[in-house]
Amino acid sequence: MSDDFDAIVEDFDDELDLTLYADATELTVEVTAQALAMIEKSLKVQSEFHLVLTGGSLGQSISEGLVQEFNAELDGFNGLHIWWSDERFVATESADRNASIFQKKLLNTNVVVHQVPARDQVERIEDSLAIFEKSLKGISLDLNILGVGPDGHVASLFPGSTDIDDQREVIAITDSPKPPVERISFTMATINRAREVWIVAAGEGKSDAVTKIIEADLSIPASYVRGSNHTRLIVDTEAFFTE
Repeated sequence: MSDDFDAIVEDFDDELDLTLYADATELTVEVTAQALAMIEKSLKVQSEFHLVLTGGSLGQSISEGLVQEFNAELDGFNGLHIWWSDERFVATESADRNASIFQKKLLNTNVVVHQVPARDQVERIEDSLAIFEKSLKGISLDLNILGVGPDGHVASLFPGSTDIDDQREVIAITDSPKPPVERISFTMATINRAREVWIVAAGEGKSDAVTKIIEADLSIPASYVRGSNHTRLIVDTEAFFTE
């Protein structure tokens, strides 16, 4: 395995910091622990920390782990703000919402959760976009944990259907190639203004996208991701090693 690893990463983009874990479980535990350590350290020296989370099964597992830690220390995490890089425009109680776990399980009232207004809270997706865009204005994002789809999409920026150079902060999507079709998403400009971005991927189904990220294949949105200070690609062995 080490020979394969060395061969693949020999010409790896030095702007990306690659971390490899055995499986999705180990990756989830480590990413959760490292994010918590970064949050706790930063909150000791600054009044706020803005964390951006992601959807998908891996993102939901990370959210579950974080919520457990936040609830275990109800007096802690003052100044922590939670965002999502994209959200499905569905009803508040829908399990499809990326914020669902925080909405239903978070007990720590010190943690400020910034949810995209849901379908049953506003009349139109444009109204939700305007409210969310206003809340995001001027915010310095510290850490963006970003999932990647098998097709190389990040947030709700899908290959061939998104303007990577869009300089707006957030956009409304009404024809997503993956249901639900209506979503609100960070643009690439907003994704990349986070101080750190951690791209996470696990499972064989993500291996093609991970290979394209490593090869800087610009046919997928994920290859354009670069945090303003630091970018990590965090994957498990199934997502990294291909036939």
